[in-house]
Amino acid sequence: MTTIAFIGFGEAAQSIAGGLNGHNAVRLAAFDLRFQDPAASAGLRATAAERGVQPLDTIADIASADIVLSLVVGAATRAVAASAAPHLSQDALFIDLNSVGPNTKALAAAEIAAGKGSFVEGAVMARVPPYAQKVPILVAGPRAFEAAERLNSLGMNLEAVGDTPGQASSLKMIRSVMIKGVEALLIEALSSAERAGVTERILDSVGETFPGLDWRQVADYYLSRTLEHGARRVTEMTEAAETIESLGLKAPMSRAACETIAKAHAAMKNQGLSVTDGYRGFVPVLARRLAEGL
Repeated sequence: MTTIAFIGFGEAAQSIAGGLNGHNAVRLAAFDLRFQDPAASAGLRATAAERGVQPLDTIADIASADIVLSLVVGAATRAVAASAAPHLSQDALFIDLNSVGPNTKALAAAEIAAGKGSFVEGAVMARVPPYAQKVPILVAGPRAFEAAERLNSLGMNLEAVGDTPGQASSLKMIRSVMIKGVEALLIEALSSAERAGVTERILDSVGETFPGLDWRQVADYYLSRTLEHGARRVTEMTEAAETIESLGLKAPMSRAACETIAKAHAAMKNQGLSVTDGYRGFVPVLARRLAEGL
């Protein structure tokens, strides 16, 4: 039986665990600092129990894991690797699935190299729900092909793209320029359209230019992500910009998208909005708050 331990038990880890739950060949566990937080512990432990996940009291308890999946905020990537390294069992796979660039992955890899486990870098290529364990994940590193084979046999969806760490994260970071760039464009265009009183006409016009997409649904999705995960997306875009700059290029579009998403997230916070409000709820708030300078 394969023991998989998650470090970080947020939305992505919970979704993957839910998909793996019930597989006869898998034992699931998770370490999350919130398990020790009286305010958050009860709800999080209940979520873990629903998914067949054993909460771990300390990070040292990952010693029994064959595979460790790191799914934390990008800023914690290196620190988590450093904390995990002394406790990894011989030949354990530490798979870093955090949304950071190749330079940060390299720092995490160096931390893992100080222990017994092996580092594999991964890039989650879609929002985990509703795919759960089937979400597409690219992996790279000396044991990436082994990692893909082992986890795919348990029902996951990994593709090894090379044996050099950085290949998977570079692909994701450069792709993020397009994905988060669309988000930033929607924020700027629809906020402006709302001020001008032409929001619906703008969406109709864009729909005619790109007839294969329902731009109202696109706006609903992207702006809900700005509201819910804006801070995390800013971190990812900062990493994307740094990835591009590490290649000897300038990244003005990535830097601008980062600033736009950051301001929009700040404008939407604490305004009584829900992720289900859709663009019709988000855009008037953005138009007003951004014009006020937040």
